[in-house]
Amino acid sequence: MIKLILLVISIIAKQAYCDEPEAIVGGDIATFAQFKYQVSLQSHDDHICGGTIISTRHILTAAHCVDDSFYTDDMVVVSGTNNLKSGGEIHKIKCIRKHPNYTGEEKDGWKNDIAIITLEKPLKINNVQAPIPLASKDHVNGDKRGIVSGWGKTKVSGSTAVMLRWLSVNVLSLERCLRGHKNPRTNENHICTLEKVGKGACQGDSGGPLVVDGEVVGVVSWVFPCALGISDVFINVYKYLDFIKESQLMC
Repeated sequence: MIKLILLVISIIAKQAYCDEPEAIVGGDIATFAQFKYQVSLQSHDDHICGGTIISTRHILTAAHCVDDSFYTDDMVVVSGTNNLKSGGEIHKIKCIRKHPNYTGEEKDGWKNDIAIITLEKPLKINNVQAPIPLASKDHVNGDKRGIVSGWGKTKVSGSTAVMLRWLSVNVLSLERCLRGHKNPRTNENHICTLEKVGKGACQGDSGGPLVVDGEVVGVVSWVFPCALGISDVFINVYKYLDFIKESQLMC
């Protein structure tokens, strides 16, 4: 299986594809249709990244998930299932727009790690798949909890999971987020979450959602190391609303 992680210290962006996809460490198995907005980005029959349905034609994900033509040329979006082995609908991709200031370079590939996928045909809203609202405000005051979800490993050294998993996490204040990461550095466009050792995002959750109060507020960007008491880093959706809305009109 193909592993995708944006950054492990000096491994960033175009060095992100490793051996197996990321997942939730220490989380619970999602019930059927619990997270209708969650999708799997797949290439060559492998799960590559997560994504979030934000309209009937648009998927929110991380730029590093769609930065390699080896994967994107064959990439599809799978919605409406929490089981990678069965069910769901397969959607072809019309176009992908990465943030124009995302470089994918080692020196700053962790910045602006956000992208919008436009589907060839609209997906049907039903009891197993539906969009989720975008963030209506900033959530960096340190008094919220959120939900992160994804497929893959259930422990750092474990095997890839088939079932979607989820975890409740503490959303840190911006001050703690900025203080917690020096190499690479976090900035005001990031959100950090932290749970106790043994719980957190890991390789493969990239591109997936952080949800607070029924809105998608973050996109999984990078984690290091997995679930060892260091905060996970997300792109702050609220800071990129203009980019998202612009991208929805461009393809």
